[in-house]
Amino acid sequence: MGLTLLAFLWGVAEACLFFVVPDVPVSLIALACGWRAGLRAAVAAAAGAMVGGTALALFASHAPETAIALVDAVPAIPTAMIARMQGLMAGTDSAAGLTGVLIWASLSGIPYKIAAASAPGLGIPVWELALLTPLVRLPRFVALAAAGAILQRLTPAMPGWMQPVRVRLLLAALGWSAFYGVYWSKVGG
Repeated sequence: MGLTLLAFLWGVAEACLFFVVPDVPVSLIALACGWRAGLRAAVAAAAGAMVGGTALALFASHAPETAIALVDAVPAIPTAMIARMQGLMAGTDSAAGLTGVLIWASLSGIPYKIAAASAPGLGIPVWELALLTPLVRLPRFVALAAAGAILQRLTPAMPGWMQPVRVRLLLAALGWSAFYGVYWSKVGG
């Protein structure tokens, strides 16, 4: 229950203003505890993203400039990225089009919080964004939970201090550190 709550809260925080994606705890939970725990974490993170994104969109519906300024202040979110995402979202004329943009953004490294803060100003109803959120975030979270669970099964038992969970978590921490090092160097962290 504690790890599922952590994933949920991480999803809320990242959808608003935190800069490390829920993929990190979801994959670590699956790596340490297996598929079922990873899947629960993935679902909880997607639910948290829905809550956090909806809260940010509701805030943006009352203070759009402030919401965008807050997102713009998050590390590794350049103003050009915000403008690009807003342009893509403005070019959609249906829920299917918006879904495609959000999925593309999710897979290309554009933070979801940009969409949440921008939606009301672009005439996208908050309820529509809320309903689409788990649909576009959950597949990636589940994929990382599956990857973590597969790596858990592939890590052999080792004697002494090199217990499998320690080795797995160390490798995952190194992997996520490398990922963020590359990502932040590309987008300006």
